[in-house]
Amino acid sequence: MGKVTNSKNKPVVNAKVFLDSIYTNVETNKNGDFEVLLPEKVTMVNVYSHEYGLLSSKFNNENIMNFMFLDSDKSIRGQTKKGDKITIGYSEVDKKYKVNNSEGTSVPNDKNATVYNTIYDMIRGRLSGVTVSRDNRITIRGVSSIRNISEPLFVVDGMIVSSIDYISPNNVKNISVLKGAEASIYGSQASAGVIVIKTK
Repeated sequence: MGKVTNSKNKPVVNAKVFLDSIYTNVETNKNGDFEVLLPEKVTMVNVYSHEYGLLSSKFNNENIMNFMFLDSDKSIRGQTKKGDKITIGYSEVDKKYKVNNSEGTSVPNDKNATVYNTIYDMIRGRLSGVTVSRDNRITIRGVSSIRNISEPLFVVDGMIVSSIDYISPNNVKNISVLKGAEASIYGSQASAGVIVIKTK
């Protein structure tokens, strides 16, 4: 059980609760409270609010987990352009929750979207600084390449997924790339960067 609040300590209503990347069908009530049964081997509890974004916390067998969405100095809406992707999470580096605003490629009315056969073609053709090999392995340039054998972390509509094979290019609203400090909100699993995809 736990409580979800905003920076003014007001309850965040209807925030969805996910265990790892699985939706529990639990949402916060009008007081921001939630209660969920935790099966064994859960490593991460994620809370997603349409208004505030995503918060993730490692689960260490706590009985109570509270989440707080922190706004930055300006309001989130004030600092972002339409189509920008906002991610909110806990930064392992700064030891605090942060708001990330990353520019990506937005494809709401993109006539070229139908040209791409797969999501990998779309990433190959549209995202600068990202390389896609023939066997569809993705690497983000500028991420420490000495140990960088792993692929980036994939986040689709706020949820961490193991594969993006199932996504149709026609269904993509925008794609953005996080690396360095921006990616740190996802912890060590994001050491090779993060590809954030929002679907229509």
